[in-house]
Amino acid sequence: MQPWAHPLYPLRYGIPMLERIRIVLVNTYHPGNIGSAARAMKVMGLTRLYLVTPVQFPHVDANTMAAGAEDILDNVVICQTLEEAIGDCEHVIATSARPRTRQALAMTPPECATFVQGTSRGEETAVVFGRERSGLTTEEYELCNKHVFIPANPDYSILNMASAVQIIAYELYQKSLSSFEPVKKETAFPTTKEMKFFLERMEERLESAGYFKGKPKEATLAKLRAYFQRNLPEKAELSLLQGILTQVESKEKVEPNDNDLT
Repeated sequence: MQPWAHPLYPLRYGIPMLERIRIVLVNTYHPGNIGSAARAMKVMGLTRLYLVTPVQFPHVDANTMAAGAEDILDNVVICQTLEEAIGDCEHVIATSARPRTRQALAMTPPECATFVQGTSRGEETAVVFGRERSGLTTEEYELCNKHVFIPANPDYSILNMASAVQIIAYELYQKSLSSFEPVKKETAFPTTKEMKFFLERMEERLESAGYFKGKPKEATLAKLRAYFQRNLPEKAELSLLQGILTQVESKEKVEPNDNDLT
């Protein structure tokens, strides 16, 4: 039987679920890992690779390890910051084996694939992989609103980065083969840029109101960011929150600040 005759074979290369997923590699050191990741992606029907400040790319080692997936390398999107790579995404999934103080919702690879399958067709999802030796920084992790980890031998749980891409990509592909997609309410979620703007604006209003007096500002803001990571508001809900901030700003302009009174 030819592969395309199989009842579960996608109707075309890059079916809708996979088309709205990008793989993001942050500050990858070895170019061979980039090529291996591209090969892992192509085997599982993923085509969109983003690189954030790769140490060496383009590079012959990347092409060698891609072994037939050079087309993915040819269409790589290179970014200078992680924010640039994920700014238009509603869902940003950090891959990390390390527990975090402010941890987003943690999922196994199958749970991650189920989550992505349940997102709306118009929404972008980024799966972010950190550096080979140190992974993602705390600041980079906090830009993500979901967390996937790969359960492994606790005595030696360090996976090669390309192997981690392969495992996640495999689960995503298996979910994409499902022929049944129930009709879901189309819920629009804000992008990473829109959430960042809201959080910065909220920080300004809290600062202006003197909320941080006597409180550890950075720890408080980290808890607020973690809350919104776990409970990503819909676009309509974010618009409501922005309206509240606008009302607060208008009130501040009308009422004099106590510090201005003489």
